[in-house]
Amino acid sequence: MNKLESLIRKTLNEAAKINFGGHSFILKLDTNEDPNKKGIKVQFLPTEFGTISKTEHNDIANELALRLDRGLAEYELRVERDRELKDKTVIGFFIYVDQLDKIIRKALSGQNPDAKVDEPTPDL
Repeated sequence: MNKLESLIRKTLNEAAKINFGGHSFILKLDTNEDPNKKGIKVQFLPTEFGTISKTEHNDIANELALRLDRGLAEYELRVERDRELKDKTVIGFFIYVDQLDKIIRKALSGQNPDAKVDEPTPDL
């Protein structure tokens, strides 16, 4: 099992309750259905409503984005803030699917050391 798969399994198995900035959130991971934002949704749903001011909400979102980007950097992934959520209490991000494509290509490039990443390998 590689590091990315291990990280994803650990995250999913925890059905994570995140304590951040003095507030509690439920972590929700899903795929994004919007064709303009194909990828993975990462959402933080507050467990209590009306306790976070708009300014504090933005500060928490900015800090979460920094930490997510730092943690995902070794996989060449970045989060993008999702500001078009219907529920404005949710802090949302997404990871574009094309970033995952890079990881897959990189993983497969080691299968044939003589082939370049973008070069298809001939069928045997």
